[in-house]
Amino acid sequence: MCGIAGFLHRDRREPARLERVIAMCDVIAHRGPDDSGQFVDGPAGLGMRRLSIIDLVSGHQPMNTADGRFTIVFNGEIYNYRDVRRMLEADGHRFQTSSDTEVVLRAYESLGPSCLDGLNGMFALAIWDGKEQTLFLARDRVGIKPLYIYESGSELLFASEIKSLLAGGAPRDLNPEALFYFLRYGYVPSTASLLSGIRQVLPGHYMLVTPAGATTTRYWSVDYAADTARTEEDWAESIYSALRIAVERQLVSDVPLGAFLSGGLDSSSLVSLMASVTGTTVSTYSIGFEGEDSFHSELEDARFVARRYATRHHEILVKPDVASLLPRLVYHLDQPLADSSFLVTYLVSTLARQTVKVIISGVGGDEVFGGYRRYLGPRLAASYARVPAGVRGWLAQASTKVGVDRGSRLKNLARLGRTFLTGSELPPYEQYDHAIRMQGVDDVLRLAPGLPQAEALMQERRRYFADASGADGITPLLNLDLNTSLADSLLLLTDKMTMATSLEARVPLLDHEVIELAARIPATLKIKGTRLRHIQKQAMRGHLPDEVFRRKKRGFGCPVGRWFRTELREMLRDMLAPDTLRREGLFDPAAVDAAIAAHDQHREDGSEVLLALLTFQIWHAQMRQGQSSSSASASPAQPASGMPARV
Repeated sequence: MCGIAGFLHRDRREPARLERVIAMCDVIAHRGPDDSGQFVDGPAGLGMRRLSIIDLVSGHQPMNTADGRFTIVFNGEIYNYRDVRRMLEADGHRFQTSSDTEVVLRAYESLGPSCLDGLNGMFALAIWDGKEQTLFLARDRVGIKPLYIYESGSELLFASEIKSLLAGGAPRDLNPEALFYFLRYGYVPSTASLLSGIRQVLPGHYMLVTPAGATTTRYWSVDYAADTARTEEDWAESIYSALRIAVERQLVSDVPLGAFLSGGLDSSSLVSLMASVTGTTVSTYSIGFEGEDSFHSELEDARFVARRYATRHHEILVKPDVASLLPRLVYHLDQPLADSSFLVTYLVSTLARQTVKVIISGVGGDEVFGGYRRYLGPRLAASYARVPAGVRGWLAQASTKVGVDRGSRLKNLARLGRTFLTGSELPPYEQYDHAIRMQGVDDVLRLAPGLPQAEALMQERRRYFADASGADGITPLLNLDLNTSLADSLLLLTDKMTMATSLEARVPLLDHEVIELAARIPATLKIKGTRLRHIQKQAMRGHLPDEVFRRKKRGFGCPVGRWFRTELREMLRDMLAPDTLRREGLFDPAAVDAAIAAHDQHREDGSEVLLALLTFQIWHAQMRQGQSSSSASASPAQPASGMPARV
């Protein structure tokens, strides 16, 4: 596990500079505090920062083949590397280390890009072929590990984090279409970033840069063709077996590891499987809040599961200095984010890093097995359509008058009800978009008049939805989430916040074999009636206490909505002060002030929108100031007037 960075001059006669590689790696030292290395060969420069997990002694990178032709920098873990190694050894390959990095290098030497088909793991990698003068870049199937690139007419830069690209000379021009997308959904898609020209290699894709140009190829996709011949019992047994194998595979490590534990279905399942596989005491880590914020606390549920499996349990009861913490976390995120779970992920990662180097996380279960309440929308809408039109109209109108708040269970249900009632009569894609968006087009343009509406990025979302359209109404929703919010928000924040503490996070529920198996399960078994995750629960029955199945779903977040009325009130108003917004020319001061007032007065739950605006302003200031250390300050810089051409 580490951070990687490098570049390639398109003019193969221009030599790479070692000091440039070093600069790109220095800003991501938090990703790999144990080791570093750089390599230059003609026009190519490769570098890494290493967090040693497997082969602590001889896994140094960049790593070369014996003849010096191929050189790799690798971020991630290959869980089946021993199996792949045995196959390569049978073909005559001889290994100098016991690391998974050398296995990937030898596999590429032998098979080329098709080597990716046989790898089970999470990864972002770059391989330089000095003979053919080609650069190979690849990212794992679902985007667990990030891989950013910047292309210009003269060169290509790549890195695990945007800040490395900036240290390597990438420009800081604002991408207004990505800003529109961010204000609509609360995150930025892999195909773009808030800086023009910077994007990611898409999950399940590789890129080959040759002297003739660059080509991008998709090497993996999900087949959702349902297998209706198997019984429910058969599916449950298969899912349990696949989960157990995935957990056993991902426990490979030469350093201590543990698990995040919320007490919910996903984390409890993983702890149960870890205890069963290892037969040893599992270290678990939980986070909680007290008093007014106890709605967000997971401690009691986690303690119950920890006692059940006799784990070595650690917990943290937090009341963080959020105003001081936010600038540092936005710096590590590389881009703003409207999901408050990045805060708690960082805090619980800090706790875990005190005793382990690797953590098992339950991210991905909702997207794979159908766990979000919004997935009930299509089925509920079909039944709701039988209600007289006049009544539906009255209910939709009435729902807009009810106060909503994520910090109260009742008001949170009112929020969900309002979303359903006001969107239930829309066409399928628009109905789901209405349920998952942070705000509508008109709302975005009210806050930021003049932004382009990012039509190309919107069409990408429609394609993901259409790619899985079929007989049921659930699969398109799963495919859209798997390819957007999972990779670009949840996995991104998990990677960035754990790596900010030099902690490696593994996600067994997103083992590609688990995903491929779950994709073939009929939608009626994933969500049976209104029972979410039905087949996943059936798979774990008898292995988990019944109390786990009875618990209401609790989001993994923090009380940022209340904090905007208390601890973060001053910071919010300073960063979004009318004079500042007028000077910057991005946001309409009156519209922003109205959004703050509506949240303050409990007329709207503006926690996501306000977090988006606040984290953007912090990021915006950091980018303009050209900060290159985690001491990033929240104080705004003096902005230019009008819509800026540069951040």
